[in-house]
Amino acid sequence: MRKKMFGCIVLALAITTVGLVGGCETHFPHSFTLAPGDVERMHGEPAEGGYYSNWDPFAASIELTPLLDVNPVRTQHVFVATVKDKNGKPLPNRRVEWLVGEGTVGSIVEVDESGWRSTRGHKLTNKFAISHTNNFDHTLTRGNDDPSDDIVLKRGQTWCVVTSPIEGTTHMIAYAPGIYDWSKHKVFAVKHWLDVAWKLPAPAVNRIGTPHVFKTKVTKHSDGSPLVGYEVQYKILDGPAATFTPGAKPVATVLTDKEGVATVTLNQTKPGVGVNNVEIRITRPENKPCCKPAQLVHIGKTSKTWIAPAIGITKTAPATAVIGESFVYPIRVTNPAKVAANNVVLTDVLPAGIAYVSSAPKATVDGQKLTWALGTLAGGAAKSVAVTVKGTRTGTFVNVANVVADDGLQAKAQAPTRIIQPALVMTKTAPATALLCDPIPFTITVKNTGDAPAKNVVVTDQFPAGLTGLNGGTKAEFSLGTIQPGQSKARKITMKASKVGTYSNAATATGDGGLKATASSKTIVRVPVLAVTKSAPKVRYVGRAVKYTITVTNNGDAAAKNTVLVETLPVKAAFVSASNGGKLAGGKLTWQLGSLAPKASATVTVALKATSLGDLRSYSTATAYCSKASAESSTIVRGIPAILLECVDIEDPIEVGSKETYIITVTNQGSADGTNIVIKCTLPAEQDFVSAAADTKTKATAAGKVITFAPLKTLAPKAKAVYRVVTKGVKAGDTRFKVSLTSDQMTSPAEETESTHIFSDE
Repeated sequence: MRKKMFGCIVLALAITTVGLVGGCETHFPHSFTLAPGDVERMHGEPAEGGYYSNWDPFAASIELTPLLDVNPVRTQHVFVATVKDKNGKPLPNRRVEWLVGEGTVGSIVEVDESGWRSTRGHKLTNKFAISHTNNFDHTLTRGNDDPSDDIVLKRGQTWCVVTSPIEGTTHMIAYAPGIYDWSKHKVFAVKHWLDVAWKLPAPAVNRIGTPHVFKTKVTKHSDGSPLVGYEVQYKILDGPAATFTPGAKPVATVLTDKEGVATVTLNQTKPGVGVNNVEIRITRPENKPCCKPAQLVHIGKTSKTWIAPAIGITKTAPATAVIGESFVYPIRVTNPAKVAANNVVLTDVLPAGIAYVSSAPKATVDGQKLTWALGTLAGGAAKSVAVTVKGTRTGTFVNVANVVADDGLQAKAQAPTRIIQPALVMTKTAPATALLCDPIPFTITVKNTGDAPAKNVVVTDQFPAGLTGLNGGTKAEFSLGTIQPGQSKARKITMKASKVGTYSNAATATGDGGLKATASSKTIVRVPVLAVTKSAPKVRYVGRAVKYTITVTNNGDAAAKNTVLVETLPVKAAFVSASNGGKLAGGKLTWQLGSLAPKASATVTVALKATSLGDLRSYSTATAYCSKASAESSTIVRGIPAILLECVDIEDPIEVGSKETYIITVTNQGSADGTNIVIKCTLPAEQDFVSAAADTKTKATAAGKVITFAPLKTLAPKAKAVYRVVTKGVKAGDTRFKVSLTSDQMTSPAEETESTHIFSDE
């Protein structure tokens, strides 16, 4: 046992030392025990050594509430103790010992036993108990549903409950052993127990100027029987001037009657609104026979609230309203008091610029003045009026409504409204000029330059003749909805022109309230018009040069941009040369002519060589942005038929009587066909015709000395035709065989003679 005790003392001292070194006031040891477990005996101060020191340097004072009170017998009373540091801060985990003074009535019923350690609070006897201040806030509900008797405990507080079945006085001592200063470690409280119960008058509310009766009832707590002759003092503490009856003074003392009731009447000396707080003291009278002095039983309070009818008014209005549009002034008349206001009359004078439309309920109208007789308005009641008006001009208008009632009641309220107006401004932009092949963009912008929203804004644009939408429409119409003040909304319209010219058209924007705005634009539509002229020879012969002159002219009223000329060469010709930097590629010549101003021209030349007969056609095409033109030329390429006539004899010389054969050769040395070629032979007198033949199968006819071959229809270039004529020499001589050739291409015959010598033996 000694060893165990010594170990506990060492542990306690160690804890004490840690507490002092660490300075932790929250967890400073509050009691000293032998061992943990069930609730055990514990010591309020440490063992030898620590006992004589200031072992809890934080605890400085203890408070106890209430210090003086009176309770009915057989009821419970709660004492609350608070241990504080030198700065007045409540300290948790501090031991408090509760002692009921010897020779006084009363017993401890319950003590604060919160905590989980074996050192937690407990009652040792009906006169002595121990508890510890709490670590957290708590609420004691007393086990019922009445929150008014709850006891709220804060951190650093603890409690003890006492009661007494008999009349008498309890002297309660609360002792905090951790407080080193003996003059501050205990506090005393007195509790008087009486067999008295009381019922104070409840707080009441009355109309000003009316009397009010207060009744306090005093009875025995034990059996509820009335107590007669108890003094009840009523005292006006504050509020409007008033007195009691009896006495006509602010303080009145009356005795309870046989019913245990003490009655007074409170009267206002001058009617006024306010609250009279009244203190009520109940005193048990002196009992001289049994030597009991007069005893204050209870001090309580009640109150009397004096009220009067009141009148209030509120009026609201929209901050802004659009001119000409109706809006509402809601007016609400209220009686915030608890008594009725009589003969309530509401008036509203509309300012100039605000026109009356209607109201609910209906008003009596006199010019701009509106009146409603609202009659009696009960306490806490309200009546509403809605006035519909509209603004007739812009500006800020303050509308004031007044309400009056009996007892001189009056109030007024005002509401400002700014009457605003939208205004539309419209612009329409378009390019000053455009090409016929281009789409023409138009931008329509509508702006609200007013100070009110422009509603249901619709734009209409009727296109002039010659302009249509991309889909072929002749009109554009669209909605812009609502346009806020200062806001702009824009839409784009794309049109196309069907012809050149100047186009002016106006668009119109409309909106609610007769809003309207217009805007127009002007666009000049132009177009470049290219023309191609081309000069070429009508006839050329194969192998000869063919020269073209090509001119591109802009006959329009707009520049022909990026003008390009392309010449497609004929296949029956060979390229020789081109002027102005023309470039050949893929059988085509191309010139980059740039931009041609209106009425301007550009001329180029091309030289070719005809390579075959026929119609030599070439095509010229000029293109520019928004324009195109072309031209065609034709040159006939001809050949030249060159007929060679040759005639030779085979046997020269011949003897009379012998035959001679003449071979006639016709050769086309030219570049064109020879047509309808006729060979005619004339024999000299010394010869006679024998026969004739041709490799072309043409027949020959003889007429005397003249032999004529049938026409040879065609002799192609480089082709030959051979004729043979056989004659017989009939007479000696130096003769001449004559051949003549005609054709379609010849204007005069070609002739050839061949000499033949005919001899005779004679």
